[in-house]
Amino acid sequence: MKKFKRFMQVVLCTVLMGAVFYFGNGKAFADDQYITIKKGDTLYSLSKKYHVSIEDLKEYNQLKSNKIIAGQTLIIPDLERAKPLYVAVAGSFSKKSNADKRVSFLKKKEIEAIVVKKVINGKTYYRVQAGAFSSKSKAEKMVKKLKNNGIKDAFFLTETPLQINGVTVGTSYNQLLQNFGQPLKTEDDKNTKSLYYNNEGAGVRVVINTANGSIEQLQVYPEFLKTTFIPTEKNKILNQYGNPNEVNIVSCYESATCEQIVYKFNKNELIVQIDRDGKTVQYLDLRKTK
Repeated sequence: MKKFKRFMQVVLCTVLMGAVFYFGNGKAFADDQYITIKKGDTLYSLSKKYHVSIEDLKEYNQLKSNKIIAGQTLIIPDLERAKPLYVAVAGSFSKKSNADKRVSFLKKKEIEAIVVKKVINGKTYYRVQAGAFSSKSKAEKMVKKLKNNGIKDAFFLTETPLQINGVTVGTSYNQLLQNFGQPLKTEDDKNTKSLYYNNEGAGVRVVINTANGSIEQLQVYPEFLKTTFIPTEKNKILNQYGNPNEVNIVSCYESATCEQIVYKFNKNELIVQIDRDGKTVQYLDLRKTK
């Protein structure tokens, strides 16, 4: 789908020096905005006001024509999350104490940085991130600044968003339906919706923010979905999302153990549970962290 391709290009991180800066669990994206249409508003005038195309307004709001009515609620999608960001890295260490020393050193140079844990090929590393930028040139300037301060191994990279099939925390429920398609049936339990795409089980469970209709938590069970966009095996998860922040062993099936691959960013967390066969994806769980 059109928006799936767009969201797959989204890059998360933190922004410094002229661009907005975010660290670790800081909020990097604004949620989709919800407005009440006023008398005299048109899709054309709203598209100009909010810098969103008429086509995007129609698609996000499932409008079949350009007609809108005063008093109607309209989603103004946050398309800024589709823009790539560039992460400045000031070193990677096998010992957290060494990463902490690097952060302290940078702080003395008035350069903000944090330590981010990564698990690569079963080994834990501690990456020092000195921000991320909406433009490549600003990331290059930060890397140059780091090198001028003695960090000769500084570089920049891009990171993929915490999303499932293009849906992030804060995405509208309407957009989820655009990406996953209309279910055969939906079961409601307070602010939780279970979406059935076959008669065997719920393929999607979603917790909705009742105030604005946005998504607070998304659980996806690949075995109950027809789409091929959801990774169904561990190697496909690693190929799509990269190196995780944590890998944990948890109890499952009463006496068995399963692996959980965990990604964290911007107060969001993606947990992927792998079946006891060490290969098959049981579920993906995307949520806000506490």
